[in-house]
Amino acid sequence: MASFVIVTEDGSCSEGEEMSFPELSVDRVRLESYSHEGDYVVLHFEGGLELLIPESRVQRIVTRGRVAR
Repeated sequence: MASFVIVTEDGSCSEGEEMSFPELSVDRVRLESYSHEGDYVVLHFEGGLELLIPESRVQRIVTRGRVAR
């Protein structure tokens, strides 16, 4: 069971979910954690990959315990 779910204007993602980033030739990396940096929510994936989402696009973050970096 996921420890967090991030809901944005475009959909949602949760801990352990796998995503692909063809722009970087990255296929199927797992979401491990998130953090806040300035006006962004940063999604941290395995292998050191990070995806920054403008805070204004985030509708809510649901957590089970403390999971943010």
